[in-house]
Amino acid sequence: MSVAQIQESTSSNQANADAELAVAASLGAASRALRAGARAPAFTLADASGRKVVLEELLHAGPVVLHFFRGPWCSFGEESLAEFATIHQKVVELGASAVAIAPFAPFAPPFEATAESVPMPMRELRDIDMKVARAYGLAFNLPAGLRPRYEALGYVPPPTGRAGTWLVPLPATYLVDRDGIVALAFIDVDYRRHVEPGSLLTALTALQARHEPPRRAARL
Repeated sequence: MSVAQIQESTSSNQANADAELAVAASLGAASRALRAGARAPAFTLADASGRKVVLEELLHAGPVVLHFFRGPWCSFGEESLAEFATIHQKVVELGASAVAIAPFAPFAPPFEATAESVPMPMRELRDIDMKVARAYGLAFNLPAGLRPRYEALGYVPPPTGRAGTWLVPLPATYLVDRDGIVALAFIDVDYRRHVEPGSLLTALTALQARHEPPRRAARL
């Protein structure tokens, strides 16, 4: 095995070990996260241009998909966002809208777009201080041993006012019906896994069928 292969293997093993530690730390938060059947907390967030997005206003037009991801510092989060973008048009065709939500730290260094970066079709909302993520139960305290690695990746935790607290977001995808009730909730403590696009589209199709007016029987 070459030196490069050894280094790559070591890096991969370390990444897997870090992921397992983060998974263990997030188990408690995942058990308390918002689930299907609950009412989605209302929120107002801004996108990168400063335009406000109000959940209640989106729901007036139809169901809403909320895709919580970890942010541009996390390659797995970016992969989930790109995967979700591939079904965005189908989501729209089924009468729903979709937004992506990630933590935002005003004083964090900006992330530079790469040559591979592709504009996302859905609006990306900035969750300052992770207020919305916390309202949905999607935040957990990262073990101290993992914090330097996350900082090296560019992550800046939100201020909490509590010493020793270092919050990290828990990825999740919600389908919220127009009445504000969560119809589908995908929360996985392993941030390397994403919601299955087919499952989301199936649930959205079921919602659309539920809201369609009943057809009148043809008169003979």
